[in-house]
Amino acid sequence: MPNIDIRTISVCIQALEDAIRYYDLLSQSETTDSDDYEECKYMYEVELSRICEIYSKEEEKGLVPVPLNKLLKNA
Repeated sequence: MPNIDIRTISVCIQALEDAIRYYDLLSQSETTDSDDYEECKYMYEVELSRICEIYSKEEEKGLVPVPLNKLLKNA
């Protein structure tokens, strides 16, 4: 496996969480097509899950400065 930059992964986790919340808010608007935003939100959730798995494996090795449950805002 290539070298993993934990700082980059932690930023991606936080950014994806923010994007999911943003798209959730947009999908609730009456002036938008909620299906488009729901699809994007789903794609972001899948990627967030994948990245969290990587981060979790690194956490088990003791290589992360912040535990995943503290990094996630919705944990």
